[in-house]
Amino acid sequence: MQASQFERLISTLKSGNISEFITQADNFTEKRPSYIPDSKDYDKFKDILERTYYDALAKCLISSRFHEFEQLFNYSDKLGIFIDISNINIAEIMTKLHIEGLNAGDRGRIIRLVRFFNKYSLFERNLTTEQLKIVQEIKTNDKLLSINLKDLFGSVSDSLIFYVCKMMPRDYLVWLSDLERGFIMNPKALENWTDYFSIYGLIVRNLGRVEDFIKEVESKQNSDGFNENTLTFVFNPRYVYNLNDFRLIHVYREEHLVYPENVLKNKEKILDKDNYNFYSLSMVIFGGLGPEGFGFTYSTPKGEVIEICSDQRETEAIIIQFKQYLKRKFLDKFKKEMDHLNIDTNIRKRIINYLSKILNPEDIISYHDKDSILRNISNFLFQFNEFKSMNDIELEGIFRDISIAISMIFKKIKLKDQFMTRMDLVAKGKLKSEDIAKLTSLRGKSHYDVLRERIFLQNKPKWFFKDYPEEIEELEKEFLKFVEREQNYRVRIRRSD
Repeated sequence: MQASQFERLISTLKSGNISEFITQADNFTEKRPSYIPDSKDYDKFKDILERTYYDALAKCLISSRFHEFEQLFNYSDKLGIFIDISNINIAEIMTKLHIEGLNAGDRGRIIRLVRFFNKYSLFERNLTTEQLKIVQEIKTNDKLLSINLKDLFGSVSDSLIFYVCKMMPRDYLVWLSDLERGFIMNPKALENWTDYFSIYGLIVRNLGRVEDFIKEVESKQNSDGFNENTLTFVFNPRYVYNLNDFRLIHVYREEHLVYPENVLKNKEKILDKDNYNFYSLSMVIFGGLGPEGFGFTYSTPKGEVIEICSDQRETEAIIIQFKQYLKRKFLDKFKKEMDHLNIDTNIRKRIINYLSKILNPEDIISYHDKDSILRNISNFLFQFNEFKSMNDIELEGIFRDISIAISMIFKKIKLKDQFMTRMDLVAKGKLKSEDIAKLTSLRGKSHYDVLRERIFLQNKPKWFFKDYPEEIEELEKEFLKFVEREQNYRVRIRRSD
């Protein structure tokens, strides 16, 4: 490479066009980028190339261009650069990105950021003796944290633990201290914010202690005359009072449907604070967070009962999971559905005979097999001249009816019925109670994801209130003054009107 080519490379890198930079580098070295450090003028341009490289990496992170960061990061060895993360102000960049997420109300952003930064070891730093001592105390006293971090992010280093516990919570202080934007909230409101919040389009609520829930189940099950598989009860109603005269304004009541056998057989595991699992407890059938008043509840290792809103749309994964049939059962149902749709008798017989030959009797047939079955039927029928001679409208009608017949076999079932199906499988030992949350999802996020990410998010306010009590007290005073000024201002406006 010549000096002019190095100058063009550095100029392109400064512009932030990473793809163009890589293309130029490959072209200048005849598609052999590993030869860049061997170029004649490399030593002359090495320092400025390296400085520009680190600046470009930082800019990619700050602007959330993570794919371009990956491209450039993975190209470092071809540039003769051995990455030293200390050349990038990771703490400052993370604070900026974290606060952007807080301002946007994106609860899951910090988890995505930590996952990405941890993947590329961007948190790694030389911790002091005192910092290492702090990390060791955290690992000793909060075993749940390490398990949770490993579950979410894979590898867990001392630097990651130090960042999560001692650096990330400080972002709250920076966020709340930005007085130019006005006061966002009373900092005290952060103390229990994970008791009621939304994430990924799901609403999450802490209903109380799991010990109390289990006592209620035991009490109902032991009551006179109880001999059913399920029971219903109202758990932990919430009372809303007028703050001026403490008159009761409203009572929120939620009715829970419970399989007592499944809850009680897992009682010890549910109450074990060292057991990192989320057990299915109940379905909320009235007064829940979902649009139809539904919700699912789970225990947490912290001894909570957590409700996650649910509606018919988010349960597709469960439908697919449980609507499965062996060959003979599937063909019986398929034949009946085709009968109902008045599909020609001759076509029905041909299709059933064909599927009888090609389907393996040992295979489970489910929703996932629908497209391949339709393709096989289509290929089979087009072997006959009578189908080749049909017009498009006739063919579309036949295949639409066949598709409907298959869909009807895997049709949606009611949420309550799905819950009962799951509980039956748990009772029979075919499904674990702690796996239910992993099978219930909405738009790619399972209830298990929400529960484990909530435990991570609980860590922020915990350390925020632990490490910054004086700063929080000052912020609270300023917030109350701000509220008082706003109230006085409104009074003056009303009087002037």
